[in-house]
Amino acid sequence: MNEGSSCLRQEDPGYGCCLSMKYDVLVIAGTTESREVIERELKNGQKVLASVATDLGADMLHDYDVDIHTGRLDEEGFAALLADKPCGRIIDASHPFAVVVTATVKKVADRLGIPYERYARTEIHYDYEKLFPVRNTEEAVDLLNQIEGNVLLTTGANTAAVYASGVDGALDRVYIRVLDTPASYEACAKAGYPADHVIGEMPPYNLEDNLRLIRQLDAKAMVSKDSGKTGGVDIKVEACRQAGIPMILIERPR
Repeated sequence: MNEGSSCLRQEDPGYGCCLSMKYDVLVIAGTTESREVIERELKNGQKVLASVATDLGADMLHDYDVDIHTGRLDEEGFAALLADKPCGRIIDASHPFAVVVTATVKKVADRLGIPYERYARTEIHYDYEKLFPVRNTEEAVDLLNQIEGNVLLTTGANTAAVYASGVDGALDRVYIRVLDTPASYEACAKAGYPADHVIGEMPPYNLEDNLRLIRQLDAKAMVSKDSGKTGGVDIKVEACRQAGIPMILIERPR
């Protein structure tokens, strides 16, 4: 397989002009879309380096002929990775809510003069009269404080503490579905959630899974990020419709 080459602007220590590329492309991975990108690039004869934050993300790629960097990186971390493993271009196929990762990668790409492409999920319209779009987690918390009864969070462990501290009576009435990983349980425990209010499961979830959980918890509202069809949001909305409960949907960052 031929390796590409590119002239990078010498704006950073460790980068020189006309560096020989070890890889044609760096894919910021960990999503279903990233696998689509990798499949396309491999089909086109490109040599691919994938960057994922977790071992779970790395496991998604074990069937592909790519090299993988596993671990969260800040700006200097990405710069060091690219110095050690120069790439001709970057395709950011990270989660639509991974705004810090996207901003960081784009900043490094601009700094080093590497072509950058954002691969975004297709947005869809959800037609449900009890769907309430909000701009961020804080607005979701404000709306939940106007709703009585149990709440099902499907927004992940990263924002668990915000809901625990912001929602009235959260530790009595908020239940959170998270990935079945030690890091998720640790984050929820640190936020104060009782163990029986944390549901550790692994996607994908079908309509019946969502309905079962809504009914089991007697949930009066569900909260989700608008992570699109890939994130199963259309199925969550349909579950809320069939259960007759509000869906609070956090809009995708722009």
